[in-house]
Amino acid sequence: MSISDFIADLYYLLLILTTIVFSVSTVYGARKFLPITICLIIGCLCEFFTFLIREHHILIMGEQNNAIVGHVYKWTSFLTFGFFLYSVQKSKAVKRLFVYLFSICAFIGVCSQLMIKQYFLQNDPWLAFSLMSGVIIASMIYYIKLLKDTEGYPYITTGIFLVSGSFLISSAVNGTYVDVDLEVWFFRESINRVVLIIMYVMFLLGAYLFFKKEDSFKLQRIQQ
Repeated sequence: MSISDFIADLYYLLLILTTIVFSVSTVYGARKFLPITICLIIGCLCEFFTFLIREHHILIMGEQNNAIVGHVYKWTSFLTFGFFLYSVQKSKAVKRLFVYLFSICAFIGVCSQLMIKQYFLQNDPWLAFSLMSGVIIASMIYYIKLLKDTEGYPYITTGIFLVSGSFLISSAVNGTYVDVDLEVWFFRESINRVVLIIMYVMFLLGAYLFFKKEDSFKLQRIQQ
């Protein structure tokens, strides 16, 4: 097994594991995890459809092209990560700032999509640039607040920050990988998956802290 195959297997394993853990966390009362859980579920579906396209089981308008899957995942990541970062804010001023920020980024993203002639077959680097930039800025603002406060979700925010930056760069250079050697393409995919693996580990740490906190609350109730 090559290193790229090992990274890919570890990535898929952590994606499924993180999706299961976050789904259970949401059922057990972690309502703020719901947007992340939705993103993970959509991520699993996108990977599944990418596999079907890659193996020629389904074609998009007669072509082996997963551009539409990329569009769906970009918008899902933007909406779910953005809503999570918005929902955990306590300051009304910061919430208002996030509404303006995400509205501007969404407007730019929609405009870039309208300029695509073949929406189902063409990747759009401007979409990732506009949407993920908003998520990066919002997660940076929240992370700075976490350095001052004692409550929040630092691990989840770190994961969002890392993967948003990686996703932005990956999508921006997608067009330059046409007709390149497969070894180069697999190397790039492996680098992207390493960042995603780190994000899933951060998400799992965030879920672990939630369950640990819930257990301590239950213990306090029993003692009382």
